[in-house]
Amino acid sequence: MRDIELVSVAGLLHDIGKFGQRAEIELKKDSYKSYDYRYNHARYTAQILYELSFNLGDELNDSASMHHNPKDDLNWIIASADRMASGFEREAFNEYNAKFDKENFKKQRLWHLFDKDKRFAIDTLNPNSIYPVAKNEDSVNEYEKLWKSFINDLKKIKTKATSSIDRFTIDYLLKKYTSFIPSSTTFKIKDYTPVKANIPLYDHLRATAIFSSVIYKLYENGNENIINYYKRKSSDIEQKDMLLINGDFFGIQNFIFDGVPTAKASKILRAKSAYIQILTKIIAFYIVDELELSYNSIISTNAGKFEILGVNDKDSRDKLHKIQEELNDFFIKEYFGQTGIGISFVETNLADFIVAGRYENLRERLANEVEKTKFNKFDLISREPVLSYDEGITNQNLCEYCNKRKQEEEKEEDGCKSCNLFINIGEKLAKSNFFSISKGSEQDKIFGEYSIDFFDKVGKIDNVIALYDISNNEEFKGYAKWELSSYVAKNEKNEVKTFEELAKKSVKEGKKDGKREHGVEALMAMKGDVDSMGRFINNPKNEVTNSFARYNFFARMIDYFFSVKASVMMKDRALYTVFAGGDDIFILGAWDEVIEFTKELREEFKKFVEGSELTLSVGMVMTKPNKPVNFVAFKAEEALEKSKEHNENGKLKDAISLFGESVKWDDYLDDNGLMDELKILDDNTSFLYRLLELVNMSKKVKYHNHIPSTIWKSKLNYSFCRNIDIKNEKNRQFLSNLNIMIEKYPQETKMFLSEFIYKRRLS
Repeated sequence: MRDIELVSVAGLLHDIGKFGQRAEIELKKDSYKSYDYRYNHARYTAQILYELSFNLGDELNDSASMHHNPKDDLNWIIASADRMASGFEREAFNEYNAKFDKENFKKQRLWHLFDKDKRFAIDTLNPNSIYPVAKNEDSVNEYEKLWKSFINDLKKIKTKATSSIDRFTIDYLLKKYTSFIPSSTTFKIKDYTPVKANIPLYDHLRATAIFSSVIYKLYENGNENIINYYKRKSSDIEQKDMLLINGDFFGIQNFIFDGVPTAKASKILRAKSAYIQILTKIIAFYIVDELELSYNSIISTNAGKFEILGVNDKDSRDKLHKIQEELNDFFIKEYFGQTGIGISFVETNLADFIVAGRYENLRERLANEVEKTKFNKFDLISREPVLSYDEGITNQNLCEYCNKRKQEEEKEEDGCKSCNLFINIGEKLAKSNFFSISKGSEQDKIFGEYSIDFFDKVGKIDNVIALYDISNNEEFKGYAKWELSSYVAKNEKNEVKTFEELAKKSVKEGKKDGKREHGVEALMAMKGDVDSMGRFINNPKNEVTNSFARYNFFARMIDYFFSVKASVMMKDRALYTVFAGGDDIFILGAWDEVIEFTKELREEFKKFVEGSELTLSVGMVMTKPNKPVNFVAFKAEEALEKSKEHNENGKLKDAISLFGESVKWDDYLDDNGLMDELKILDDNTSFLYRLLELVNMSKKVKYHNHIPSTIWKSKLNYSFCRNIDIKNEKNRQFLSNLNIMIEKYPQETKMFLSEFIYKRRLS
């Protein structure tokens, strides 16, 4: 591992002592060097680094532990990174340290992301621990059990930091075990609170690792400006020493759905989505390799986006421009410019990370640069716009998947090189336990020298940069986990179910002895995303962007909800994930199961973001499994847009679009008992369809003041009395409810009626 990588890992581990201290492990003075560490948690860090055999070497072990009392330049690199990660100016940091070991840190809990009156429990990061709990303190030391589990997992890592594989694994374990440990706990100095317990230890550790990497690179280049600020030497916090770099895929939906044959869609859609995730990470790796940074310089990679913190110098800027040209060439050659990555960056300085209000401004500046880049895709003004196609294409050798390239002649498959890669990824995703990214190996080439491989057991790992456990279970097997293989339903042969097979799983109660007696067989496509994320992030009262670490915490938890929590919720259902991560989700599946899952997802999301104004809008479209998938995707996107545009009483979004109607979620979920009452009409299909006609008449009255349609009420009473026993009190209540629902909530009533009819109609 390179020196910069080791320094960044030292930064990642510098406050691990806080975990051990709160777990009340025994502090053995003879197990580490007798330096003046200044604070107890730093002593714990020293002991842990030596006792648990992190192979950083004595010098870096010391530097990680001496971050509160630095003696040499290496100490100061990590000390400065720690202060930056805390968002501290010099004076505030000194005030904080004066009281650090006196706070009641064993009892206080991490503030919830959205509700300051609630807390996270001390627990691992898992799908059940992401919700708030009411209490702030606990008399039981919950850290002790958590620490023991952490140590047991840590023992499964063979070398602990001598390779980049270890770096990713250590990072994963810290994320798993310290995501709900407060990095610092709340206390007051005089009349103000210098610290809030709202940043996890993990995000502080990651931020320190990121800053350690960039400060070390600056130091190598002879730039000690940031270090000098914390040394109280001559410095300039406005000096633009760094670059905040963003990579953003565009045209993802067209890339995933365009040209995919319906009969083979289940083989390739999820693979294309996974390919975007893989390529995002590989491009981020490539950039940090080219800029000679650490892999810890990568702030995030998810949902087709990445961020990196680098050094602001001519060499870095020139390399980024060169990389953009390479990416343009790659995407035009391989995918005809259907998708691509735009690289944007802004110059930044120390003040942007430590002065109140500045990080919000930095995020806004970066967002503006990203938007500018989107309008300059592939630099078409200076680039030759003519695309190159394979020569000698005929109907006999045309790829059956994309219909754009020639089939691979030496392969038995009917696809071109690109499509065969996607098929290979899709098949292996469903069956493999481990996944690796290598540089210089001869596996499946992805970009430049970077290759990927899938396997069931870890064997020879030459040239491997990163190795991930992608199995769908919680057991730690010694390697970082990556939720790459999002949930897809499988058949008895452990193969991904076709869309025909998914459709046949519709309306389980409509089957008897394996034969369908009623209920429509169909697919439902659902696309959803979080409403008004940009506005929420930029609102100062939400404190999302008031610090670098705080923003990273927010972003990764939103991604975790969709990429992990949602996937767990899909288990054993006839569903297929196209993509899920960032702040959006797209699934296909048996139509009624998609509806039920979407209701549950919204309820879980509401619980997850409790205390915030964040909402989730979704669009759903019902379709036969033989419809072209790009058409289905377009209609789902169209339905989502209707939800986003839905306005009721001045309130936008927070809506669901289904069966051609768009309504507020709360109105849709409250059926006023209608779905149960409709069972009275189980054998009266003609009357159910008559009700749909009356609903449409009521809509004309409500929204268009169509006077002739006001006759719907008399028609309802006449039809009801002809078809239903009106002497029955239960039936009279049903009629009364129909009158109320059709008049006040015609759109919602149409949705309830449509679902009921499709569940009882013969296919």
